[in-house]
Amino acid sequence: MKYCGHSMNRVHRPLLSFPKLVSALAFGGIIYIYGLLGTGVTPLPVLEMIAKVPTIKAHNIWLTSGNKTRRKAAIEFVTKGLQTGALKPVIDRTFTFDEMADVHRYLEQSGQFGKIVVTV
Repeated sequence: MKYCGHSMNRVHRPLLSFPKLVSALAFGGIIYIYGLLGTGVTPLPVLEMIAKVPTIKAHNIWLTSGNKTRRKAAIEFVTKGLQTGALKPVIDRTFTFDEMADVHRYLEQSGQFGKIVVTV
C-alpha cells in the first residue's frame, strides 16, 4: 500500500490489520502499536517483516501516566495544544447520558473515528 505515492516510514495503528500495516511500511520503517488491533490472535507476516526489517514499538498509557514527570509534561503539552488550536479533537458522535446503552453498542462495533462524547 502506498500513501501519496510513497511507502510510509511510520504507521500509527489505523483501522488496519497488522499484515496491512507491515505492507504499508517502507523498508526500515516503524510501527507504533498503542491499542488493540483485534480480539483474536494477531497474524505475523514473517517473510515480509524479514524483507522490510521494521521496528515495532508498543505503548501503553502507564508509560506516561505512571511517571509523575512524564504525566506533567503530557498534561502541559495537551493543554497548550488545545489552547493554541494546534490540537483539535475529532468527535465521531455525541450522545446524551440517557443513550448510554447506545454508546456501548456503538463502541462494540469498533467503527468510530475520533472521540465519543456523552453529554450530561
